[in-house]
Amino acid sequence: MRRRTASLVVLLAGSSLLLTACDGEVIDAVESALPSNGISAPDTGGGDEGGDSAGEAPADNPETQEPAPPQTEEPQPVETPAATDTTEPAASEDEGVPPWVWVLLGAVVIGLVAWLVASRRKDSGDRDLAAQADGQLTWVRSQVNDPLVRWRGQQLALPADQRDTDSEQSRTWALIDQRITSATTDLLTLESGSKNDSVKQSASLLRQAAESYRGSLDALAKAVSTGDQSRMTQASEGFTADTSLLDQARTRFKQAAKL
Repeated sequence: MRRRTASLVVLLAGSSLLLTACDGEVIDAVESALPSNGISAPDTGGGDEGGDSAGEAPADNPETQEPAPPQTEEPQPVETPAATDTTEPAASEDEGVPPWVWVLLGAVVIGLVAWLVASRRKDSGDRDLAAQADGQLTWVRSQVNDPLVRWRGQQLALPADQRDTDSEQSRTWALIDQRITSATTDLLTLESGSKNDSVKQSASLLRQAAESYRGSLDALAKAVSTGDQSRMTQASEGFTADTSLLDQARTRFKQAAKL
């Protein structure tokens, strides 16, 4: 194959000399004599027929021709819409707010939170104090009975140096007086310091009822110590009335304090 190609090249070189002196007929004769193996005669610039044949592209040779690189389409630039100026007014408004405004708002919020916390603590403290006062009076009501009142009357009939100070009745009577005093003190605190008007009014009524109850209890014990039946009856009636008032005042107070 290589020898044949070399002979053809020599033949083409020799014929090129003849082409310059010959017309289109000689060129046609040479082209017809060439084998159709993919090699074409060089362009000599001769006649029209020879010029058209020489201008044709050479036939494809699978041994020598390199594959053309694939053509890729150049990506088209994506047009993005221009950014709008919708956010500029907001930015300008934020920039226009002075810093002291934010500081003032922060102080207001902190003050409001502190006030809410203090109010809740105050309400919780009032409820605890109310529960403590009611608990004291509840214990007193559970301890006062006829045997205790008669014991107290008998002790009052004796000289002070002969009275019982070590028995269970003696300690119970002393605790009754102490707990009534503690309850009235707590009620007075609520009466003067609570922000709830209903709690203040009910605490005042309960405090007065508790003091009246203690006075009636002492009066009944003294009447028993005298042995006067009419006096004992009158003191007993007064003690019963004050006991009823105390229970009513306790019920109202518990409702107001939400106990």
